[in-house]
Amino acid sequence: MIVQPSATEKQALESIWRDQAKVKGPVADFTRQDWPGAWGLAGEIEPEQVAQTLQRALGWPSWVRFYAKPAHAVLAASRLAKERGLSSGVLWMAPGSGAPFSSPQSEPGVAMLRADWAPDAEAMAQAEKDIRRRGLLMVLDESASGFRLAPGGARQAFKLNPDLALFGTQLAGGMDFAALAGTGEPPASKSKAPGAQALAMAAGIIPRAAQPATQERLTALGRALAIGLNYFCSRAGLGDEFRWEGPLAMPRLDGRRVWAFMELAKEEGLNLAPLVMPDPELPPEAAAELIWPRLARAAARLKVLPEGEKAPLGWRDAAQASSCRQVTQILESLK
Repeated sequence: MIVQPSATEKQALESIWRDQAKVKGPVADFTRQDWPGAWGLAGEIEPEQVAQTLQRALGWPSWVRFYAKPAHAVLAASRLAKERGLSSGVLWMAPGSGAPFSSPQSEPGVAMLRADWAPDAEAMAQAEKDIRRRGLLMVLDESASGFRLAPGGARQAFKLNPDLALFGTQLAGGMDFAALAGTGEPPASKSKAPGAQALAMAAGIIPRAAQPATQERLTALGRALAIGLNYFCSRAGLGDEFRWEGPLAMPRLDGRRVWAFMELAKEEGLNLAPLVMPDPELPPEAAAELIWPRLARAAARLKVLPEGEKAPLGWRDAAQASSCRQVTQILESLK
């Protein structure tokens, strides 16, 4: 996908590429899955209050159950499948991850469909068809995607109709927490509930995370990242070494030297992971100052970095110590 910059943005990108100045500002961390814990509420919060908050935010479940850990929620889904006359095995599905679906230890009755690596709505729709064809209980795993893709979560973003949805620790600021939402009869079995502080965090985070403005900000940050990657990788002449794909609110990084690029970006003060999690607290307008210069230096350094070796602190330093034609071409392109 090519995201086109505006005329003003292109001027800023060209200026940054010519300058190649090192950024001394705060680290930009795009690796954390959890929402900021500061969004939590103060005081004693009842589980039923949080359940109603999540139901209102999602709009479709008839019940919500809480658990101390995501693994407990998965076990509850397995038991629920058994209560509904299905097998208890859990089949994990992750369209777009490049990995085969994991085989259950027993006959599957539950399909846990991950939304974080989904390439597009078509792939998710096909996965849903496969689940329904096999008669499995469909659980949409939103442990990572949460409310990042749409105010109604991945269900809304990909137009799915799951039986259940699983939410994890990110909705409690990284604290031990899990929620299972669904239709029909809820699980009959009881489990240890999250702590009071985790519930208070979730009570504050959920309504803010589900706001359309939050997804708009995440998309704007993803767009800024994509524009920077497209432009600077093109100027550095990077082809299959590094690229991005997926939704702007939660893009994915790939390529032959993706790990080297992420390490270089980290040295420049931009923490990236194969699944990028834009910081919902970072204003999109800060991209030109905090994100683009770091992407520019990382792209330029990757181009002159011999595979398997440590990168120089700057591409200009590499030019002085190398006769590589690629370095000369980069220098010439900036004159």
